[in-house]
This record gives sequence, C-alpha cells and structure tokens, in this order.
Amino acid sequence: MHPKIKILLVDDHQIIRDGVRTMIIDEEDIEFLGCAENGVKALEMIEQAIPDVVVSDISMPDMTGIELCSKMSALNIPSKVLILSMYTTDDYIFNAIHAGAKGILPKQDTTKEMLLEAIRSIHAGTEYYAPSISKQLMNTYVSGIKKGIQTDNSSKYALTQREKEILKLYVEGFSNQEVAQKLNISGRTVETHKNNIMQKFEFKSTVEMVKFALKNNIVKL
Repeated sequence: MHPKIKILLVDDHQIIRDGVRTMIIDEEDIEFLGCAENGVKALEMIEQAIPDVVVSDISMPDMTGIELCSKMSALNIPSKVLILSMYTTDDYIFNAIHAGAKGILPKQDTTKEMLLEAIRSIHAGTEYYAPSISKQLMNTYVSGIKKGIQTDNSSKYALTQREKEILKLYVEGFSNQEVAQKLNISGRTVETHKNNIMQKFEFKSTVEMVKFALKNNIVKL
C-alpha cells in the first residue's frame, strides 16, 4: 500500500477551507494535515510537517501564495504547490509558475474530480493546469508569436510523428487524460512520450515545452 498524499490547505476564507476539506477528507489515498489562513502561518506548518502537496490561494494577507512558493523554493522545501485561486490573469499565472507552482486551478469552475486529479498528478510528478488555464497560456503565446515573423523550424527538431501529435494537443491546451482519449492510447503512454520530448530538449516544465513549440513553429495549429 502506497503512503497517503499529505495535503496542507492555505486560504484566508473559511468557507473555501471548509469546502476543499470536505472534498478531500474522505479520500483513501489522502491525509489532510490541516489549514492555514495566510502564507506566514502556512510556511511555519510546511517546515514542520513537510506536506506532499500544498493547495494555496494567491491573494492572502501577510504573504501571498506566490510569495509562499518563492520562499519554499529558496528554502529547498520539497512540497509541491497547487494554486487554487480566482485570480487567473496572465500576470498571476506566469508569476505563479515562475515562483515554482506545479499546477493552477481557477476557483470559479474547479470540480471535486478536477481538484483530486490535480493533487494526484502533481504528487506523481506531473504539472497540472486546468484546461481553461492551458488554453489561456497557449493563446497568449500565439498572440505574441503572431506579432513577429514566424519561420518553419519543424525539420530542425527530431521528434517522431507520435511525439508531434502529442505535442500539438498539449499546445492546444488538452490535459494528459484528454490527449490519451483523443489518440486512443493509455495515459502512461502519453506520459512516456511527453517525458521523451522534455528530455530531448531539457525542458523543465510543460509551459516551457509549449512555449518552445510555438516559438519555433514545431507544430501546425
């Protein structure tokens, strides 16, 4: 039996803390460590308990979720951060990713199933962005690229046909599960191909991979 995923929740609103706790408390593979109402208190709890995944809001008093991510990275704390926030503009998303967040979910339309999938994916070592976030990131990159001159560099990069198919779906904002369904292959196979792509180019994140694919016109949209 695998160890349970230890979760710490950070949010300054009691109703959110109660709601998220209710969503995950009865899951057999999750251990709920507790809640913190701000980043300062959260950091104290994280240093003591070292949770596997920290589910954190962005906008909080004393210390924001983004600042919390940065401090955790500076302290080499291995806990992974999943941002759950109503603030999902480009600036917030990019700042959160830059600070070290491994996943982002919008409070407005996150379901219990999506939250649990994100927690489990991040714990397993895979970044997780809600489909709306992925599409937003893709649209931002595409918009920026269209302002410049695009050249076809696809022939310069040694990707298999299957890797190109998978990369294209990631660029379009689909999740691992959706990519698997569209290509009629297993999620494990998708992960294998994705890891191969990331190793070839030494990408550190899915966002970096998508940005590179768009900038170099590796996939055709």
